Amino acid sequence: MNEINIFINAFGLIGDNYEEKEVLHEKILTKDLSDNHLNETDLKQILETIITSIKEIKLLYPDEQTNITPHNCNRLDSIKFEIKFIDNTNTSITLEEPSFFELAAKHESLTSLIIEYCKTTDNGEDGNRLIIRNEYDQGPPAGTHAILSLVHQNKKWIPYYIQFLRTNDLEHEIEQIWDIEAILKKYGWCVETHKLAIARNISCCGQAGKEQFDRFIENGLEKSLNNKRSRDIFLESILNEFQEWKSFHFRLKDGSFEYYKKYIISYVQHFEKLLTKSEITSIESFLLQKWDDYNKTIII
Repeated sequence: MNEINIFINAFGLIGDNYEEKEVLHEKILTKDLSDNHLNETDLKQILETIITSIKEIKLLYPDEQTNITPHNCNRLDSIKFEIKFIDNTNTSITLEEPSFFELAAKHESLTSLIIEYCKTTDNGEDGNRLIIRNEYDQGPPAGTHAILSLVHQNKKWIPYYIQFLRTNDLEHEIEQIWDIEAILKKYGWCVETHKLAIARNISCCGQAGKEQFDRFIENGLEKSLNNKRSRDIFLESILNEFQEWKSFHFRLKDGSFEYYKKYIISYVQHFEKLLTKSEITSIESFLLQKWDDYNKTIII
């Protein structure tokens, strides 16, 4: 009987003094012998097992700090998994995260599990997304290979990638700029990639978003908006992006109009190289109206 071995290496913190704790987690599954390679049945049980295992591992890193508030649900910082099995020719096969998700994404029935994996790898230490353990340097955010495997199968998954990016620490980017470039190279300019570009300039701006957006303009974005329909959809997408942004809702509730202007409305100027002055003014007016609707009166 062939077995599938799943190895998960986890790292996190415990206690008040940032004590480091490493966990090695192993699960053994029974392989479906009807196929020499990992088939849909195998991949499904592997995904389910990894998701369950990460949830279990998080319980090993409870946030029990007594010297800070508020607490998060756990202090797990990073993970890395690999899968090993022996095929019917007695050859040992090892799959790490990128190659595993490349296989899994080919099966439409597994997409919901892949999305669940991305959600499960969020909310670790300090409420941050977990990172992929790397022996030499900080790896990319956990879930990166999972969500990109879907995006490269079909552009319909780009909105999910945008949601994923919003959970990344984009003030300390790893490979996101190149991942975005690869998506644009594959699909060109279309409604979905327009939304990605807009998000990169607002909710997913981070340390390099504005500069990357300026390069988008030079690399065909401006030309792709030459017709009225595309431009209207693009402008509507900007309004939607602001309304989906957590910071937008936070600043409304915060109640400071000065901060709302500084941290929300100011982002409209990120589009000044692409949009007309009247379009910029229209978006700013929309955001001001949202403030007015929420607060009833605006104090300047």
